[in-house]
Amino acid sequence: MKADFQSGHRAMITHLGAAMALGVAMFGTALLGILTRPEGMLAVMWPANAIMLGVLVRYPRLASVWGWGFAFAGFMAADLLTGTSLYATLWLTTANVAGVAVGFVLFRYLLLKDRKLHRPHSMLYLFLISIAAAGMSAMFGGVIAVLVFPTDPLVAFRLWFAEQFANYVVILPLVLTFPHPRDVMADMSALMRMRDKGRTLFRAALPLLTLVGSLVFGYVVGGPGAIVFPVPALLWCALSYRFATTALMVMLTCLWLMTGVEPEIVALLSPDDYTDVMFSLRMGIALLALAPLTVSSINSVRSALVHRLDHAVSHDDLTGILSRGAFMQRGTMMLEQLARDRSSVAILLLDIDHFKRINDRFGHAAGDRVLCEFACIVRNNLRGQDLFARLGGEEFGLLLPHTDGANARAIAERIRLAVDQAVITHDTGEVSRLSVSAGLVYQDGGGDLSLDRMLLKADAALYRAKETGRNRVVDDGAAVQEEAASFA
Repeated sequence: MKADFQSGHRAMITHLGAAMALGVAMFGTALLGILTRPEGMLAVMWPANAIMLGVLVRYPRLASVWGWGFAFAGFMAADLLTGTSLYATLWLTTANVAGVAVGFVLFRYLLLKDRKLHRPHSMLYLFLISIAAAGMSAMFGGVIAVLVFPTDPLVAFRLWFAEQFANYVVILPLVLTFPHPRDVMADMSALMRMRDKGRTLFRAALPLLTLVGSLVFGYVVGGPGAIVFPVPALLWCALSYRFATTALMVMLTCLWLMTGVEPEIVALLSPDDYTDVMFSLRMGIALLALAPLTVSSINSVRSALVHRLDHAVSHDDLTGILSRGAFMQRGTMMLEQLARDRSSVAILLLDIDHFKRINDRFGHAAGDRVLCEFACIVRNNLRGQDLFARLGGEEFGLLLPHTDGANARAIAERIRLAVDQAVITHDTGEVSRLSVSAGLVYQDGGGDLSLDRMLLKADAALYRAKETGRNRVVDDGAAVQEEAASFA
């Protein structure tokens, strides 16, 4: 009972802390919008509403009384701190929170994949929800124009709607798909492992460099058409980068257009056209953002589908490890690289002892479970760089790069001991003890590395392990060393 109370108490403190963090974030982003607002104009960027909606959609537990309360207080504090009256602040905050509430309710009707923008139609749903959320805030803006500020309510509605809609469309995609730091680090690690880093980095940066060039060119040329200059580059980015990366580029591009191009266009026209021009520009920039975001969303779905198909083709459908064909293809490529680097390599063939007895006694379903358990045991004793495949039936293969004879023997023995200690419990309650025989072959660097030849030697070593009592590792590395020398 005491433990339950303590657990609940900790959960409450965690929830309150998260709600307070949301309130602080709303205060900071609202204050940023207020302080960067030109005199007598709406904010160039008002990120608070879009960020709040995106956070609540990603973390719905924050949509509690505490979460909404702290967010409301954050909006209020930002306006009061900058000199807005309490009466006006209450109306303005209500307008902002009401738009977020409408968007949150509508997002709750979508599938999780759509909330994460993982389907082709997801951007369409985001577009429609942005219209609804911006429309709710704009209606309050019209009321505020009558009750608080002496302005035309229709003008206030149009300007408020255009500003809110643009901010939702531009900012929400990034908030909804912002990657976890570990995913960013994984991408960076994969990039740094590539052989030709300089060329790879240049090719990866080329769409971004083109985008920057198009923005500079548009600023130099000027005029209303400048807002569409970056569209081709953004589409290239959408086809080249992940969705979150594209969303970041779209957001920064739109911010640049709002701050660098928009004032120049407004200055070319008479003050009487201000409302029409601002409404047209903000809506145009928002709709401009939709094209690359939609392309990127569709491209992400296609890439995920291709990845799943490639995984299905190259992996064993039972154990989830590499198939024989994928092992031969990737192994050949890896051996070619290891030969160029004159690096050591080892091949290990594994065969589960007396596997037919398990099938005969407990059935093929039990045999399949044993194969999966065995694959899991072996995988837990490998490194990330090792190739592990099911070659057929109960036979498995390992390719261990950058591994000399001593380390290869240690890995093989570690796997043998782990399998020997495993106990498989069947549905009948009976248990099976496993053992594995292994044939090992290695080369400590240099020479002609042929996957087929090494597999033949490892298979001969595996045969001797079976013939001499099973549950053992037979090392045939010396024979490979001699044969490799003869081909050098």
